Amino acid sequence: GYSFCKASRMGFFLILRNVLRISAVSVVSQIVLFIGKMFITVASTVGGYYYLDIHFGDELKYLMVPTLLIGIAAYAVAEMFNEVFGMAISTILQCFVADEELFEDTEERFAPGSLAGAIDSTQKKYKTKKKVSVESS
Repeated sequence: GYSFCKASRMGFFLILRNVLRISAVSVVSQIVLFIGKMFITVASTVGGYYYLDIHFGDELKYLMVPTLLIGIAAYAVAEMFNEVFGMAISTILQCFVADEELFEDTEERFAPGSLAGAIDSTQKKYKTKKKVSVESS
């Protein structure tokens, strides 16, 4: 291995050389993670409300406070889960970029071809969206 400073410098320049690919996948992953977080929170809150209403509707006077607490807990769990998932996305992306730079021949790479196709298509979509937004400004 390398010392911390040398490895950090190498990682920084790896990201810098592939900034468009990494930013394109990061934007898409942030959108997906946000949608997932909102879905988990809303689904858990609505499910909790109906559960409380069916099982404890006669005993509880107001369902809003317990439902709000369920929503807060669901958001916290969704946030923690998505942070781990987002870290996995970033790690896999950086490993893929390093794999591409280490092995010029596609047969020697560890990453499957489907991953390369997905990342290339995401990069192309991001470039065209960025180009359209710059031209419209």
